[in-house]
Amino acid sequence: MSYTALYRKYRPLTFDDVIGQNHITETLINQLKTGRIGHAYLFTGSRGTGKTTCAKIFARAVNCLNPENGSPCGKCKVCKALGSAGDIDIMEIDAASNNRVDEVREIRERVKYPPVNGKYKVYIIDEVHMLTDSAFNALLKTLEEPPEFVIFILATTEAHKLPATILSRCMRFDFRLVSAELLTENIKKIFNAEGKKYDDEAVRFIAGAGEGSVRDSLSIADMCLSRSAGKLTLGDVLDVLGAADRGKIRALTKSILAGDARDILIKIDELTSLGKSVSRIAKDVLLCARDLLAVKTGAESLVIDTEENLVELRTLAENCDGDALGCVIRLLSSVDAELRYSVSPKIVLETACLRAGKLVSDDTAALGARITRLENRIEQLIENGVSAKPQAQEATATPVPEPTPDNSSVWGRLITYFRKNGPMSLYSLLCNTHNVDLDGGVLKITPESDAEYLQFSDPEVSDLIVRALSVLGANVKTEIIKQQGKPDMDTEIDRIKKMMAGGKAKLNITR
Repeated sequence: MSYTALYRKYRPLTFDDVIGQNHITETLINQLKTGRIGHAYLFTGSRGTGKTTCAKIFARAVNCLNPENGSPCGKCKVCKALGSAGDIDIMEIDAASNNRVDEVREIRERVKYPPVNGKYKVYIIDEVHMLTDSAFNALLKTLEEPPEFVIFILATTEAHKLPATILSRCMRFDFRLVSAELLTENIKKIFNAEGKKYDDEAVRFIAGAGEGSVRDSLSIADMCLSRSAGKLTLGDVLDVLGAADRGKIRALTKSILAGDARDILIKIDELTSLGKSVSRIAKDVLLCARDLLAVKTGAESLVIDTEENLVELRTLAENCDGDALGCVIRLLSSVDAELRYSVSPKIVLETACLRAGKLVSDDTAALGARITRLENRIEQLIENGVSAKPQAQEATATPVPEPTPDNSSVWGRLITYFRKNGPMSLYSLLCNTHNVDLDGGVLKITPESDAEYLQFSDPEVSDLIVRALSVLGANVKTEIIKQQGKPDMDTEIDRIKKMMAGGKAKLNITR
């Protein structure tokens, strides 16, 4: 006997067996119990979420003589007849290969004849969005007013491609992606039935790799069943999926976050030399950055990994910046499309990782992360006693004196403070001011324009700067100095008024 795939062997036969779609199964069960059965249904949602399965269960349930809680009993003569190979009351049509108008006209001719075994004839049209415009037009009238013994169930992953005239004639049900928890429970139940031993981390990773699709998760589980005769481990699952070693992926991610171009290129070359797919490497780095962000933000429960790997993730996350991780995720998440059509995918990946390492992007988040990283380095240098002005080192070892504040260090710390704490208007004002000097414990600020001078002279701004200097521990005072050689603004206004007096002012333009 040929082997039956897990997703076929364990396909639900009743609504109670369907997972993650209670909002749909409960509605269909209530319709069956009350007899309020529609003539046209649209089942839409991602692949592997149970659209065709629910359509088949519903088709048998409307004809069952003794339904059990809204589901077919599977024992009555009608259920047995509908399950036979020669049944013609439940017709499943693949619109991907039968999408022409001639096939739809044939359906229109068939619906005239009553069912043979049950009460209803049910037409399940899968991938209905593949029908041509002419085929949709041919189906339209029959779909709107079919014979009383005919039910249409349309299934599709792309409901937006259906004409509005078709959508308006159907009762629509949207199937959701199934949660990782439900997929995990389902896989464990099947492994237990198959007598397969497993580690919890391995099953959780399979469920996560399924990305909300029951069929995809069971297809991966099917491959893992044959991986080894012993206990299924997380390493076995990673081998089946072609994923790279977690330690090597973490090392590459660490190099990206550090902006080390040499290490990035070397580590990518090591991974590709092991035969790992370039697209898989990109996805693994993306997942690693996401896991680091989850650990950093306190959402560690979302990370699927062994305790040993979690310890290493926590250590790495301590030295990571959340904004930098977000930018790395954003930059690498757009690489998949480029890899798919590139003639040199390895170079594409290297370029993307180098860009992520430098945090080069057009958006403000990437720029902000880059500024934060530079500011952190400056703060570390200042804390270690490094000044903007180099000091001569003595030949003998002597204690390093406490660094004296200079205009660059105080001003740089002040800018950093407002960069992190706001307001951003004051941060921008400080960034645009360059004439700053520290003289005898007084920070002298000389704005370059009258507008900036007025801004600095504002009592609220002055108070914010004084408080910031106090928080930073800088024992200095501030003095705002007006640039020499520029007329006072009030004097300038009076001069202009005199020029315009009487409306006879003349403008001398020198070219």
